[in-house]
Amino acid sequence: MSLACIAIRIAAVQALIGRTMVGDNVLDSEIGTLDIGADGALRTHKERPFISVYVGASKVTEGLETRALNKNGNVDIIFEAGIASPHVVTDPETDESVIYGGLPATDANFEFHLDMTMRQIGDALNDPQNEWADLFRCLSLRLVGVERDRVSADANGTRLAAHRLKLTTEVVADPVRGTALGPGTPLARFFAKCETDLIRKSPDMAKNIELMRAQISGDVDELQAAMRRYGMVYGEADAMLMTPAFEMP
Repeated sequence: MSLACIAIRIAAVQALIGRTMVGDNVLDSEIGTLDIGADGALRTHKERPFISVYVGASKVTEGLETRALNKNGNVDIIFEAGIASPHVVTDPETDESVIYGGLPATDANFEFHLDMTMRQIGDALNDPQNEWADLFRCLSLRLVGVERDRVSADANGTRLAAHRLKLTTEVVADPVRGTALGPGTPLARFFAKCETDLIRKSPDMAKNIELMRAQISGDVDELQAAMRRYGMVYGEADAMLMTPAFEMP
């Protein structure tokens, strides 16, 4: 996985926290949030409605120069929203099983909850006043595909419904190791935002950001940077007159 893909996933998670019907229960790459058992039934171990965000497949098919490996190409960013009958609560005034706000726990209201949640995901990601969403958009050059689907299950008295949104977006290329990040570049802005908003709250995040920074640290000259960017060997760089000319004594 690339640094830019890590950044766009974190930005997506942070952009959604507190902005949808699941509140702060936005999960970063949590494995098994939706699980298919041996009997083929869909299950979840979550205790309340959730959104799970993760990065799926990526593919670069155009614009490859030599052996470049820093490009990310088209990347699938997946949002799964789920709600299940164990998430239902009892209204203290009516003793009725409800989802929230007095809505009865019916199949129609399960679907309504998911429809609204998915709409709120789109609104949050395109909110011009949401700084994390702005970072998400800056890390994406363009949106090349949108897919939506739903799944549901009813097994052993447990009802589960989930909606899935897959955004296929062209993610910015990773910076070349040893080259300085410009102050206005997407990844530089991401690091700055993490330092002000996340690192103080999460020791794990601080370690992760430190590792990401270390991966691109160093100091290379213009030739080395070009060779790393395009995956060139010295013979190719010499043939392109990129290497220093030999000086006669």
